[in-house]
Amino acid sequence: MKYTILITIFLSFVACNKNTSSKHQSLESDTEIQKKLKYSGLPIEANVSFLSDLIKTNNTTQLIYELNILNNYKVPFTLKKVEIYDLKEDGNLIASFDSNYIDEHFERPGSDDLDDLKVLSNNQFGILNLELVFKQGQPIPKKVYHKLHFEGQNKKGETVIIPIEVAVIKIPEITKVTLGLPFNKKGKWLYEAAESHQASRFLTEGKATYPQRFAIDWIFLGNNGCFAENDIKHNKNWKSYGIELISVADGTIVGIKDGIIENVPLSEDMAVRITRETIGGNYIIIDIGNNLYAVYGHLIPNSLKVKIGDKVKKGQLIGLLGNSGNSDCPHLHFHLETKSNAFFGGEGMPYLIKDFIDLRKYSGEEVKNFFKGNSVSMDSLRPTEKHNELPIGYGLIEIK
Repeated sequence: MKYTILITIFLSFVACNKNTSSKHQSLESDTEIQKKLKYSGLPIEANVSFLSDLIKTNNTTQLIYELNILNNYKVPFTLKKVEIYDLKEDGNLIASFDSNYIDEHFERPGSDDLDDLKVLSNNQFGILNLELVFKQGQPIPKKVYHKLHFEGQNKKGETVIIPIEVAVIKIPEITKVTLGLPFNKKGKWLYEAAESHQASRFLTEGKATYPQRFAIDWIFLGNNGCFAENDIKHNKNWKSYGIELISVADGTIVGIKDGIIENVPLSEDMAVRITRETIGGNYIIIDIGNNLYAVYGHLIPNSLKVKIGDKVKKGQLIGLLGNSGNSDCPHLHFHLETKSNAFFGGEGMPYLIKDFIDLRKYSGEEVKNFFKGNSVSMDSLRPTEKHNELPIGYGLIEIK
């Protein structure tokens, strides 16, 4: 009995020490972070609400995410620059985003009519879409923090730059999700995986998400690089129109929309009013496991080959590419998102495409001109085999 009591006391003491040690280590970790971040006194909130895994693209490794920024002060401040530093190696600058970048990538929900989107007045907020790029061979830190540089006025009325260190994040691993393409049509495909998708913010059940963070629009081209033959105002004349779409993985059909009429290609007016219910046009959503939905948008009405509850196999025909919903021309919108209770309610998730041939990259302005001329430039193509990468930006690939 005596020994039992002694053992119990000893075990309790050890447990207390372990708990105290664990709490102490946690406090040390928190204190370490606080030591790294210098206090500026500026009442600015900044945080990253969601981080997806890293992707491989264009011979780089990238982290794509959103930095939420709120001004809690009574006077306005202008965001001039954002820097990202390695938390462990203090002073090791990882990336820098200047005023021009902020102009192009700073969202101001409900305030898009502002003369300068970089100005945050009292209780105003913005969302900076960031692409953190690590070149081949560049070490990837475990944790980083953000240094925001704000322009404002001091008590003397002088214009000053005030830095503030915020938002420590842990760099995730490279995504392990690898898929085939959502079609098997051989030939050349133009893709658009641009900021317009990444900045598309949805509110679902009181939570903001970015389901299209890694979305890609796919358009098939003719042998001469043309989008369409004869009259481009008819969907059936587009090379993309009616191409068979296939399941990228085994899964279960969990969502469909059908019966939405199609748009006239390159028209300023949509065939239906664009709402959350119609934005995807005729669509299919497949639960592919691991908390992921695969979303296919803008299909031809009455072309869907599946219904809710159907089990599908990888490579199975599910529908035909069309021009319904928020669509300017026949193309496929495809993305992965986390499971949710509403259409476009999850977080956009990255994946890698197993095999494709990269031909060329384009600028957004070049792509706009291609549509005006009904043809994609085929100059300076440099076929390069790619494995386990995700295309980002604008470009051309080929399927053999």
